[in-house]
Amino acid sequence: MISNNQTLEWLKHRTGIKKLDFYPNPCRVRALELNAKGRPFADVFGNKEIKGFVGFIDIVGFSKRTMGRSPSEMSAYLKPFLEGIINIAIRYGALVDKTIGDEIMFVFPDRKEDGGRSAFIDIRPFATAIVKLQKQLGNEYPFRLGLSYGSLFVDHIKGTEYSEWTIVGESVNLAKRLQNPDGIKPINGFAGAFGMLVKEIFGHNFEVALDAITGCGLELTCEVQPENAELFKGVSRTKYAILRPIP
Repeated sequence: MISNNQTLEWLKHRTGIKKLDFYPNPCRVRALELNAKGRPFADVFGNKEIKGFVGFIDIVGFSKRTMGRSPSEMSAYLKPFLEGIINIAIRYGALVDKTIGDEIMFVFPDRKEDGGRSAFIDIRPFATAIVKLQKQLGNEYPFRLGLSYGSLFVDHIKGTEYSEWTIVGESVNLAKRLQNPDGIKPINGFAGAFGMLVKEIFGHNFEVALDAITGCGLELTCEVQPENAELFKGVSRTKYAILRPIP
């Protein structure tokens, strides 16, 4: 959802502040370009393949927790979570791809090969901050995180009156699958997993990425799991670790 000038004019008309004789028909844009740094990012990396972290985070049992609530009550419940995660993500260099209900999709582009900042540096304070946010919000907001690192494509989806930059790739599919793998239940309000496609693991990059999330002085620890080609439906062979908050 966006608030460009034409939409604001129409809202003024609907609320009786201003009389319009026509309906302004704006081209609706959303996703990556709505971030403050999104447009420059799309200009540089649009229609190109990049490396980076991509993640999905939501609230465990959201539907049950909000069952029977009015839309405004649901909005009031969601706002501290959505705004909290988005503010943290943006603060530490991520771009928010989209929000759907209680779910947020975000990406940390790895600009190291282009002489920019490494995503391995940016992901460290982010991982710590979201665990602290969960503790702040309390038991009514158990977090669930799926995170992967790998190749991503910055894609432009465009219709007659719609334009969207978004991130696609098998690493995106993996991050989504990692959000809810079998046997992972929230501990101290947090459940999560990090993984990489085996075909994208070179040298020690899996260990380096994992250390950026769960290394010394951070809020998460990890349990590396056996590789299993059939574990995640529709995703290539994966190496992953369960993420646990440090008590």
